[in-house]
Amino acid sequence: MALRGIRSLRRIRTAGAGILATVLAAATLSACGGGSADGKVTLTFWTHTHPPMIKLNQTLIAEYERQHPNVRIEYQQIPNDEFDTKMLTATSNGTGPDVLNLDDTTLRGEYLPKRLLAPIDFDALGVPSTDALKARYLPGTLDGASADNELYGLPSEFNATAFAINTQHFADAGLDPDAPPKTWQDVSAAAKKLAAAGHTQAFSFLYLHAGWYTQQLQTLLNETGGTITDAGHQKATVSAPPAQAALKIWTDLATGTGRTADPNKASREATAPFSDLATGRQSMAMVYPWAMEQIRQSNPDTFAKLKLVPLPQVNPAKPVNRWYGYYWGVSRASEHAQQAWQFIAYLASQSQRWLSDVKFIQPVKGWDTSAAGKQVPGLDVWSTAYRQGKFDEVAPHFAEIKDAVMGMVNDSVFDHVAIPEAAGTAAERIDRSLGS
Repeated sequence: MALRGIRSLRRIRTAGAGILATVLAAATLSACGGGSADGKVTLTFWTHTHPPMIKLNQTLIAEYERQHPNVRIEYQQIPNDEFDTKMLTATSNGTGPDVLNLDDTTLRGEYLPKRLLAPIDFDALGVPSTDALKARYLPGTLDGASADNELYGLPSEFNATAFAINTQHFADAGLDPDAPPKTWQDVSAAAKKLAAAGHTQAFSFLYLHAGWYTQQLQTLLNETGGTITDAGHQKATVSAPPAQAALKIWTDLATGTGRTADPNKASREATAPFSDLATGRQSMAMVYPWAMEQIRQSNPDTFAKLKLVPLPQVNPAKPVNRWYGYYWGVSRASEHAQQAWQFIAYLASQSQRWLSDVKFIQPVKGWDTSAAGKQVPGLDVWSTAYRQGKFDEVAPHFAEIKDAVMGMVNDSVFDHVAIPEAAGTAAERIDRSLGS
C-alpha cells in the first residue's frame, strides 16, 4: 500500500489544502440535522486519548454546535490501552459511536472486512465522486481507509517515522549530534557511551499494548524484508528468517549484546507514550510528528534539546520507512450517517489548525508549503521519511494477530525465550487465527 506517485512532498505547490477546506466547510455550513421529530440530532464521537488532539476536538465541537444548533456532539475519550477492545466490541454489537477515529491497520484488519463502517457520503462532504475527493489528497493516502475500491474514511493524521536524539545527552557522552546513528548497531554503540556518561536509558522500544508492539516490529520488518503473514494471508511468516532478524534487532537492543536500556524501566503510560524521552530520561527514540508536538507542549525545556534525525536502518543505502494514518469514519449502525459525515467534513476542513496546534499532518496537497506546514520542526526529515514509506500489510483477524506479536516480543525480551521458539509459538497462534 505505497504512497504511489510522491516524489517529493516539498515539490508539491498546489492550493489543494485551501480548496479542500473551502469545499468541506461549505458542506458543513449547509448541514441541517434531522433524525428525530423535533429535528434535533445527537452524534456520539469516540477517540483514543491524546491531550493536544482532545483539546482541539473540544474546540471544534463547540464551534460546530454553535453553527448547527440542531446538532449535539457527545465526545468520549477512551484510555489508549482499552481503546481497541472497547471500540471493536461496541461497534460490532451496534452500541458504538456514530463517528470514530481509527488507525489504518485496525480499519483494514478488522472493521472493513467485518463491514462495520458506512461508505463515504459524497453529498454530505460536498464532493461529486471518489476521484474528486482523491484529487484533493496526496496519491495513495486514502488507501488506508479503502476496500474493494470504496472509501470509508478521511485522514485525521498521517504519520511517518523518524528518530529523536537528546543533544545534551550526546554532548555529555562526547557524541556528535550532527552525526547521529545511521544503523541499529550505531544506536547500540552510542548507547554504551551514553551509559558511561550516566544516561543508562539510552534507547527503548515502547511496551504499551499490542498495537504499539506490532507497529514497532513492523518498522523493523520493513528494513529486514520480513512479514507477519504471506501475501495471501493464508499462513504466518513471522518465523521466517527475515522476520526473526527483525525480532533479533529488538531483542539485542533490549536485552542482548547490543543492550541500550532496561526494558523493565521503560514507561508504561499509554496516554503519554514518550514520557521517558520528554522528561529527559531517555536519550533516543523512534518518533512521529504528533509525538514531537506533545513533548513540546508538555516538556518545552527537553524539547529544546531534541533533534529530529532520520530513522536508523539495517541498510542505510536503501532506507525504508513505515507510515500509518488515523481516519474519521462513520459506523454502519449509525442512524444519523449523513449528519455524521457533515461533522467529519468540518473536522477535515481544519487541516491547518490540526497542523499548527497538534502537528497532525493531514495529507492534503500542499500541506508542506502551507503557512502551518512551513512551521513544522524537522520538515525536511519528515518529507524524506514520507517518500520512503509504505502502509503495513494487514490480515484478517488482525487484533488476534497483534496479540500474538506482542506475546512473541514479550517471550523473547522478558522471558528470554530463544527467538526461533518465540517466533514459532507466535506463528502457531497466527495460523489458528487465519484458520490455517
